[in-house]
Amino acid sequence: MAGVGFEIRKMLREDTYSGAFRAYGYSALVACGPWIISILTLVVLNALLHGAFDGSDAEPMINIFAASITHVYAFSLILVGPFGLVLTRYAADRFSDKEPEAIFPSYLAALTVVAALAALVGGAFFAFGVGGSLLYVASAAALMVYVCCIFVTANYLTALLDYRDVVSNFAIGYAASAGAAYLCAVEFGIDAALAGFAAGQLLLLVLLFRSLKRELGYRVHPSWDVLRYFRRFPALLLTGLLYNLGIWIDKLIFWWFSGKGEQIAGLMYTVPEYDVGIYLSLLSIVPGMAVFFLNIETSFAERFQGFFSRVEHGGTLEQIGAERDAIATALRDGFASLIKVQAVVTIFLAVFGGQILEVIGIGSMQVGVFRVTLFGAFLLVVFLSLLTVLFYFDDRRGALLCTAVFVVANALLSLALSGHERWFGYGFVVASGLAMVLSGHRVNRRLAELEYRVFCGG
Repeated sequence: MAGVGFEIRKMLREDTYSGAFRAYGYSALVACGPWIISILTLVVLNALLHGAFDGSDAEPMINIFAASITHVYAFSLILVGPFGLVLTRYAADRFSDKEPEAIFPSYLAALTVVAALAALVGGAFFAFGVGGSLLYVASAAALMVYVCCIFVTANYLTALLDYRDVVSNFAIGYAASAGAAYLCAVEFGIDAALAGFAAGQLLLLVLLFRSLKRELGYRVHPSWDVLRYFRRFPALLLTGLLYNLGIWIDKLIFWWFSGKGEQIAGLMYTVPEYDVGIYLSLLSIVPGMAVFFLNIETSFAERFQGFFSRVEHGGTLEQIGAERDAIATALRDGFASLIKVQAVVTIFLAVFGGQILEVIGIGSMQVGVFRVTLFGAFLLVVFLSLLTVLFYFDDRRGALLCTAVFVVANALLSLALSGHERWFGYGFVVASGLAMVLSGHRVNRRLAELEYRVFCGG
């Protein structure tokens, strides 16, 4: 499923600074581009709306608009979490079995199920948990359907070779979301802004669907064969759920149980002192994700394929051992690059980021949370990389254990520390560290036992 990564790595063969810069730039955009573009879009849109509506009555409506999108993204990631890894495994198996024509029909089936669940959950939450006008509830529910479908589609995007098309689709989609939201707000009021934003997300979904269909759309009828993978791989289902829940559980606890939350509308809360700081710190992992995508997943995948090619084609024990050593070298070099790059970024932002944020109006409490959670973000990107390696080794039980530790530790520590502002963010840092250490132990163990598990079925 790292097809786009192999294409981007071709830029490194130019052996020039420009080639390396373009390779890592595209790697960052593919790995984090949708996330970066969405955040920048919301920042720009928030500034535009505050500029267009400066009355006291407009501020609560702008807050509802921003909080609605945040909650849609949070619930969508958690809802789609159980699907992501299972769908990726199904698609990877179909590539391995030389049956790529079965991938797009399985995607259509998953899209149907997810859209129905998103409509049900989103409609119930915004209708009964938040309330508001019919336009607002319908727009919020529709937005959740579109975002969930986009997340499902994103599971397949790394298999595509036209990475420039993928990045441009996100840029066009989010530009349309921002433009439509602003125009709707100006013409019909802020309450209509969510409808405009949802329309832009629908355009993004259509564009991504078109790209996927162009490369993988051999058959255009849903195939429900993929559903048997949910029964076959329950550990993948739970791992996807727990990982995404672990990313958001500290925010949910701060919103609803800390006593520090500010009610926006109904069940929608925010804790600005915590939310702003951790959202900004999570942006710091973009360089690490670029290294992970280009050096670890793709390079490691090549070595991994080489190992099993030797096994399947009757390689000698010496040849198989050499391929195993190549896997270890790829992992060691990749993680060394990842840690060096992310450490430099984290230390730089910890030292100088606070001054920059204070200049643009970020409060001292939020800067403190930012500095603390920077280290949690650093540990998180290493944990995510190790988790990916566990999936290659098919250590489903280990991946499930690591994500369970992550979500439980983050939940318990965040709950325990949520009443003390000076400890904001420490739960996230410790939970990410525990998950990273445990996953690192599992990766080392699997690598040491690789030949035994392959030949003895362990």
